[in-house]
Amino acid sequence: MFGYVKVCKAELRVREYEEYKAVYCTLCRVLGEEYGLAARGLLSYDACFYVLLQDCAESGENPEYKAGRCRFNPLKKCNYQTNCGESYRAAAALTVLMSYQKVRDNIADGKALKRIAAYMVSPYLRGKYKKAKTRYPQFAEAVEQAMTAQSVLEKEGCVSTDRAADPSARALAAVCTAFIQSETQKRIIERVAYCVGRFVYLLDAYDDLEDDLKSGNYNPFVTKYDIRDVAELRDTALHENILRALHMTANEAAVSFHLLSGEVHRGILENILQDGLESVCMTVRKKYEEVNESV
Repeated sequence: MFGYVKVCKAELRVREYEEYKAVYCTLCRVLGEEYGLAARGLLSYDACFYVLLQDCAESGENPEYKAGRCRFNPLKKCNYQTNCGESYRAAAALTVLMSYQKVRDNIADGKALKRIAAYMVSPYLRGKYKKAKTRYPQFAEAVEQAMTAQSVLEKEGCVSTDRAADPSARALAAVCTAFIQSETQKRIIERVAYCVGRFVYLLDAYDDLEDDLKSGNYNPFVTKYDIRDVAELRDTALHENILRALHMTANEAAVSFHLLSGEVHRGILENILQDGLESVCMTVRKKYEEVNESV
């Protein structure tokens, strides 16, 4: 998980932000209950998005919360959802599955320190991965198929960003629609999730552009725009082209979401898709602006 799919706090109501934090804290607790205390360290905002989207699509009862304390920081007060359903356990499993695949990816292509860290945590995560796979085999299958397809595209040096992003986008769409009963809601969720999956893949590639260029690791933007030197990252047109693709993908996700009929967590989801994705885009863009100014 990458942590790109999160709210823009500045544009969120106080009540909605407290609700968002409660989802985050509840998922943290469920992760600990399902996969052990250390698994809480795997929590990401992307997993919270899964819970929010599932609960909105199902349009069940409104969430109910109670006050509690964080087990990592007993001095910190938290709110926890008392009527949480299957979406939290599914999100916990998805977190473990994705984290293990990320570790495997770091072992294969990561820098020295990342590779060492990945080797150290791999045995622990392998056991948790098997547990999550047993509980949600459809999730594991979608993730594994995506990783295999991604590996093939990377080895062939795929020059199409559309093709490169497709496995990740399809995987998220499959995961997010696995338990949706309504065919109408399912089609909408499928498109929203596909666009978000595509966005995350492309933004991660954009974020890693400089590092991948230096290390020689595959990056779809390097191959598409034939970038050969770090100095070429100063080209404003390059960033505008990349951001255009990201904005179009985020906009399609937001427009598709408006067709969904659910009301639970709706304001938070609108904030994520309309403001949150834009905010993380600008954060990455600013990183390159600061690098260029320091050169």
